Amino acid sequence: MMKKRATQCRIVAASVLLMQVFWASGACAQPSQGSVVYNALLEKAKRGDPEIQTTLGLMRMQGDAVPRDLKIARVWFGKAALQNHVEAQYQLGQLLLLDVLGATPGDLSHQLTEGLGWLRRAAREQHKPAQFLYSQTVLESQLEQPFGHSKIEAEQLLLLCADSYLPCTEYALKRHEDDHASDTKRRLLYTMANHESAQAMFELSQFPDEDSLYWLRRAARAAHPQASYTLADLVLRNEVPLQPEDPALLAMLNNAAGQGHDDAMHLLGVLLYEGTRIPVNKPLGIAWNKQAAQAGNRAAQAWLATMPTQAETTTENTP
Repeated sequence: MMKKRATQCRIVAASVLLMQVFWASGACAQPSQGSVVYNALLEKAKRGDPEIQTTLGLMRMQGDAVPRDLKIARVWFGKAALQNHVEAQYQLGQLLLLDVLGATPGDLSHQLTEGLGWLRRAAREQHKPAQFLYSQTVLESQLEQPFGHSKIEAEQLLLLCADSYLPCTEYALKRHEDDHASDTKRRLLYTMANHESAQAMFELSQFPDEDSLYWLRRAARAAHPQASYTLADLVLRNEVPLQPEDPALLAMLNNAAGQGHDDAMHLLGVLLYEGTRIPVNKPLGIAWNKQAAQAGNRAAQAWLATMPTQAETTTENTP
């Protein structure tokens, strides 16, 4: 019972924050031409058109065209939801979860149960935002079956949604971040990589049975700092060649160092100081190594210790 009450409190806390966003976005809205549109649609809504009912519910919830009234919004969403209008089911479900201010404990439990029920109905109809909100709400509960809902089904809906809806993909990846070599995580990473996520490309390069160099190059081209450093290091060791699509060696190291990668700072500094593969610039090379040393890079600290005079006197060309 205490766990259930704690879950209710957490949902209420999140709801209060989201409702503040709702009110802030439309609290100052003044009725305008939107009232004319609203009244023109009213008769059709009263005759039972679920699409129009949903539209009126959205207008009342957003408060941009007509005065905000969440109770009236719930009425219109409810009428359309009972006619199996999926968008109305989603809007009603999230509104029931959000509009909890002033609800008694008994009413709150009923309201949250009803809200999750409508979200699940919309989620089962492949409504992506509903799948995301429903899964997140159920899976983050400490109850085994929050308000009678199955976490197994919530997980399945989340993974189904994750194939094509990035909020679901990102959330699912967070839930599977410790599954280092699972097929589920790999599928999620493919989805993110296909949407040009540099981090997903780099993580795929770490899978032992993947084409690691292919994913490493793609991540470096997308400016991932670790991928940029690793590919630059491989090129310098003559283990792999640069391809025409790859960034230049200096560009990769500059990118990684600029994002705070201290190994890249050290390597870039040494190359600049020695003039290896890139034009020599000793002051800038020392400056990069000083920055790497300040970040705790021991190789840079040891390198600077071998040339105390230059390191102490160089004050220009800081990165």
